[in-house]
Amino acid sequence: MQRGARDPLEEFEELRRLLLSGEREQLREISDRLADKERRSQDIASVLPEAVKMSRERSGELTHALQPAVESSFKESIGQRPQIFVDALHPIIGPIVRRSIAESLRRLLQSLNQTLEHTFSWRGLKWRFEALRTGRSFAEVVMLRSLVYRVEQLFLIHRETSLALLHVSADPSMNKDSDMVAGMLSAIQDFARDSFQMGQESTLEEFRVGELQVWIVPGRYAYLAAVVRGNPPLELRSKLGETIEGIHVLKGSALAKFEGDAAAFESLRPELEACLHAEYARAKSGRRPTRAWFILIIALAALTSAIIVAVHNRSKWNHFLGRLHAQPGMVVTDARQRWFSRSKVDGLRDASSADPATLAREAGLDPARIRFRWKEHLALDSASVRRRVEQRFSPPDQARIAVNDGVLEVAGTVPYEWLDSVRREATLIPGVKSVVERDANIIYDPALARQRFEKQFGLLDTVTAKVANGVLTLSGEASHRWLARARAAATTLPGITSLDDHAVIDLDQRGFDQSKSIIESAFIYFLTDKDDIATEGFAALSRLPDEIRRCEKAAKQLGTDMTLEIQGYADAVGTEARNADLRMRRANKVRDFLVSCGFEAARLKPIGIEQPFKPAAGDKALPEQSQRRVALKVLTQISAP
Repeated sequence: MQRGARDPLEEFEELRRLLLSGEREQLREISDRLADKERRSQDIASVLPEAVKMSRERSGELTHALQPAVESSFKESIGQRPQIFVDALHPIIGPIVRRSIAESLRRLLQSLNQTLEHTFSWRGLKWRFEALRTGRSFAEVVMLRSLVYRVEQLFLIHRETSLALLHVSADPSMNKDSDMVAGMLSAIQDFARDSFQMGQESTLEEFRVGELQVWIVPGRYAYLAAVVRGNPPLELRSKLGETIEGIHVLKGSALAKFEGDAAAFESLRPELEACLHAEYARAKSGRRPTRAWFILIIALAALTSAIIVAVHNRSKWNHFLGRLHAQPGMVVTDARQRWFSRSKVDGLRDASSADPATLAREAGLDPARIRFRWKEHLALDSASVRRRVEQRFSPPDQARIAVNDGVLEVAGTVPYEWLDSVRREATLIPGVKSVVERDANIIYDPALARQRFEKQFGLLDTVTAKVANGVLTLSGEASHRWLARARAAATTLPGITSLDDHAVIDLDQRGFDQSKSIIESAFIYFLTDKDDIATEGFAALSRLPDEIRRCEKAAKQLGTDMTLEIQGYADAVGTEARNADLRMRRANKVRDFLVSCGFEAARLKPIGIEQPFKPAAGDKALPEQSQRRVALKVLTQISAP
C-alpha cells in the first residue's frame, strides 16, 4: 500500500524538529532561567563579590558609578532616621569635641592670666611703651618678653612621597603652603645625607632659622616637623616621639598605602594639636615699693581720661545742638545733656526736615541715648517749602527749582508729564502760591503724546498713528467726522505740532463720491415724443432710490445738504414750445417717482435742458435716444449750523 504524497512544508518541519529538538530544549531552559527572578538573583549573588573585587583591582569605575547612589542613599537615610547615625558617631565625636573645647578653654585662660598678670605691673607698662614705640601689638611684646618656648606649627609629612599629610598651627592666620614646606624639608634632608654620605635611614633631627628652630621626629612611613620658637625642653621631643608612634598605630596601613589623598589623615588633627605647647616665664612674687605710686598714677590717668572724655562729649553735644538750630523747619525749645541717663531734646519739627537721629550720628552721638519729643510744625520758609516740593515731585536731574516768596520757579530741561503734574498740584503744597516757568525747556515723549491722542480721540482699529518730532502721522481709513475732529484739535494736544493725514482715506467722502458717480451716470430713457418711461429707463430708475439714500447719508456725514437736480431732455422733433413742455413733464415724472419712494420734494429740482444732449464718449445709445432722456445731477451745499 503506497502512502499519499506529503506536503513539503510538513516534511521540512519534521526534519527541523528531529535536528533541533535538543537545542530547543536548551533555549527553553535558558529562557525559563532568565524569566525566574529568584534564580537570576541567586546566580548574580554567587558571582557579585568576586566581580566587585576584580573591578576595584582593575580601575575605580565601579566606585565612581556607585558613588551617586550611595551618597543619595546616605542622605535619604539620614533625613528619615538621623538618630541611628547620631548613636553610631557619638562614641567618636563626643571625645573629640570635649578634647577640642578643653584645649581651647585652656589656651583662653592661659592667655587671659598672662594679660592680667602683665597689665597692672611696672613691667607691663614698660612693655606697653615698647609696643607703642615699635608699632607691635601689646600681646606680641608680652609673648616675646615672657615666652620660654612655643610650638607654632606642626607638619605630618609622608617619607616616601614628601607630601604634607596634615598641618596644624597655633595661630589660625598662619596658613602656609604645607606641600611646599614638606618638599623643602625633604630636599634639606636629602642634601644633608648626600653631603655627608649618610645612609637613607639617617635623618636631620634639628636645624635653626633665625628665632625659630625646626625639630624633626622620624617614623617608619612618616615624620613630624615641629616649628618651635624659644628654648624648648627635651621633654618636648619625647612628646613628639610618642605622637608619631601613636599616628603609626592609628594610621599605619593608610600610611603604607598612601597614594596622594591626605583626607584620610584629617582625623589625626587632635593628636597634632595636642603638641602645640607653649610655656611662659612666671613673674617673681613679692610686693614692689612702687605699687602705691603705680596705683596713684593709674587713678590720675583715669581721672584725666574722664575729664577729656567729658569735654569731648560736651563739644559733640554743642555741635549737635548747633546743627539742629541751623536746620530749616526745626525749632529746639529745650535740650539737656545727661551723663547717666538719656539726654533729651524738645521742640517743633516740620515733617520735611532732616532726621534728628541722622544728625546725631553724624555728630558722633548715639541716637538711642537721646529722647526726642517733637510736636508737628508746618514751616513756611523757602528751604522747607522747596524740600516738600522735592519730596512730592522728585525733580528730574536736569530740572532746577527754587521757591521765592511762595512762587515756585521751574527752569532747565523738564518732561512735559512732570511739569503738568507740577502745574496741577504744586499749589496744593503748603507754602506754594503759584508756579512760574523760567526758560523751561519742555521735552515730550512721542509715545506719551500718542497715548494722549488716543485717549482724546479714541483711535480707530482701521487707523494707525505715529508721532515723531512733533508730527502726528495718520494712515488707514476713517470716518469724515472722526477725521474732522482730529484735524481740528490734534495740534492742541501737548507734543503734537502738526498733522499729516495724507495717507488717511475719508470713508464718508469716498462713499459720497461713489454714490454721486453712480447717480449722475444713470440714464432714464423715455418713449419718443412722450413722457412715458421706457422699459430700460424704468429699470435704471428703480435702482436709484437706494443709491440716493446712501448718497444723502454720506453727505450728511460730510456736513452738507444734498439737492438732486432732475434734468429733462427732448429731441429736436416738433416745436420748441412742445419740446420745452415735454422736457419738464419728463423731469416731473422722475421727481414724482422719487417722491413716491419717500424723498422730500424740496430736495428734488426738476428742470428742462434746452441744449440737445451730447452723449459721452463710449455711450452706445443712439442720438435720438439720448435726447429723450432724464439725467440726474447731485448738488451740495454746507449745512446750516
